Amino acid sequence: MKRLFILLTFSCLIQLVSSQVTFTINSNPIKTPNKDTLFMASSLNGWNPCDKNFVFKPMGNGNYSLTITSKVDSFEYKISRGNWKNVEVGSAGNDIKNRFYSSTQGENLDLKVQGWKDLSAKQKSTATKGVNFIPTNIEIPQLNRKRTIRMYFPPNYSSGKRFPVIYMQDGQNLFDDVTSFSGEWKVDEILDSLYKYNGFSCIVVGIYNGEKNRINEYSPWLNDSLNAGGDGDKYASFIVKNLKPFIDDHYRTLSDRENTAIMGSSMGGLISLYMALEYPEVFGKAGFFSPSLWFSPKAFELIQNYKQKKFQRFYLLSGAKEGEKTIYNTLKADSLLRSNGFDENYLRCKISKDGQHNEEFWSREFGDAVRYLFNL
Repeated sequence: MKRLFILLTFSCLIQLVSSQVTFTINSNPIKTPNKDTLFMASSLNGWNPCDKNFVFKPMGNGNYSLTITSKVDSFEYKISRGNWKNVEVGSAGNDIKNRFYSSTQGENLDLKVQGWKDLSAKQKSTATKGVNFIPTNIEIPQLNRKRTIRMYFPPNYSSGKRFPVIYMQDGQNLFDDVTSFSGEWKVDEILDSLYKYNGFSCIVVGIYNGEKNRINEYSPWLNDSLNAGGDGDKYASFIVKNLKPFIDDHYRTLSDRENTAIMGSSMGGLISLYMALEYPEVFGKAGFFSPSLWFSPKAFELIQNYKQKKFQRFYLLSGAKEGEKTIYNTLKADSLLRSNGFDENYLRCKISKDGQHNEEFWSREFGDAVRYLFNL
């Protein structure tokens, strides 16, 4: 009854009036190529760095302007030049936190871009020695694309033992500030610490996202308003039928479902949810960090119609500062999962009061998710 009351309360809160806001970039690095187009990537468009609906228009005086209509009272965003390799950074080339818009800031915002990732001094890798790239890019035959894979191996990998495996989306952001666009999760440091203090070891398979194809690959359903999504079923098939067999053949893994987890955040959380429900015989554990449940109502249909064949353990997370709609969607997913048989032994739903939609928040909660999923 308490959860139902909360859901109804948030259902009322999210009925917001559309508002229009204009963003003006009035300070840009001198090195910015004149021919380049500037985009806004945000939680409104699945963090697409080259969305033609979110293009800044040149104003003729070196400034750029973008006017958007938003139905939410707050969202996070960044400026890019078409992909995450060309995203905005700090003046020293360092990654910066996502920008945050709230309706309390008014209808006109002035922005300053301090630097661009590709035009700044090269930063030193922050990945630990247990992190390595797979020597060659992996083929995705279902989509006729290739993908970079970066893996974490525990400190005791040389022992000859076999290890559980966590498959994670957005591999660029897991281990290394150099490859991330908004700071890293510090997955390697956190797991090294869990090994040291809890004796827990696992392998992590970090799957780089498809950049301009990210939003398409991270949803099996099409979002008509964004004209995006729809390749998620093929991407999921690649992980289950191609990538996992490759990993199990070449590395010392515990390949059974009880030792195989899938995790992701934002749109990566959405596709991880889809894979966990579509392939319960493969993934016995899953973590959904701020999943983009807003992307399609079919996500809730999938949860509602899910009939458990074998129990899985799920960790569902959102932050209170991600907006009322995000909280409502998270609680709705939690309620539907519980109606399908998940209880406290198999599902943890956490709403963090200070959580925002960014890597810093997800990194902070990653260790808790691992401890819950693997019963540490």
